[in-house]
Amino acid sequence: MHKEKKTENFDCTDVEKRVQQFLDGQLDDTETTLIYEHLDHCLPCDKKIEFEKKLKEFIRLKAQEKTYPQKLEEELKNLLK
Repeated sequence: MHKEKKTENFDCTDVEKRVQQFLDGQLDDTETTLIYEHLDHCLPCDKKIEFEKKLKEFIRLKAQEKTYPQKLEEELKNLLK
């Protein structure tokens, strides 16, 4: 007896578990399609994906800025030691 892989639909929990992988393009074609299908009818998940996408972009842009407190750099270096 073997377990069948769930491929019919994704629910909100499935999307939540995979949101970062989805945004990073790390899911296979089947999972990506299932997420898009879920987003077509689930406004809360669609809004969450859009929020996470914007947050990632904001963090990426902020990380590229050269202005940050010297103390932050020192604290990060200490954490990495």
